[in-house]
Amino acid sequence: MRSDVNSDARTSTVTRSFRFENQLSQILDEEAERMGISVNALVGVILRRYCEFTRYLSKIDMIVINREFLTYLLDTYDDDSVYSMGTKLGQIIPSDTIMFWKKELNEHSVLEYIEKIICRYGHLGTFDEIFQPDGRVIVIRHRLGRKGSIFFQAFFHSALKTILNIDARFEITDSSLKFDIKDGSSRYSA
Repeated sequence: MRSDVNSDARTSTVTRSFRFENQLSQILDEEAERMGISVNALVGVILRRYCEFTRYLSKIDMIVINREFLTYLLDTYDDDSVYSMGTKLGQIIPSDTIMFWKKELNEHSVLEYIEKIICRYGHLGTFDEIFQPDGRVIVIRHRLGRKGSIFFQAFFHSALKTILNIDARFEITDSSLKFDIKDGSSRYSA
């Protein structure tokens, strides 16, 4: 394998050559064409996903399930039970996962967990944030219905309170939730 280091003002990159089976190469070509990106960019996305998420899946005890199954499961419980479940799980799962994944618990690692593990790679929602003079506002859109919003509200509220001692204020709809984190509200710094 050939490896050359190239550097520019933005980032350091490494040039590598790989051999792929013809069928795999054809799939990569077709997928890159469909996405409107180069094969190099597609392989970069795949490798980033592996490095940031996939290699940890079994270690953080995650599984992949169908969204319809999860939505149906949440819908079988009343609102109070869904909120209670979210609260209990939010006290345990995020701190254990973040500690294993990032090795430190702070505002940055908690928000990265929400953005990457829950949203980007877990495919449970779309993460967006806006910075304001006194902090930031986080919005997550999802397709888990009203009970999904209730669950996420309890899960994230509990995680933020347990890990960062932040008592965030939430607003929810049937397909989204919004919460804000004020500067200086955390006992940890990013």
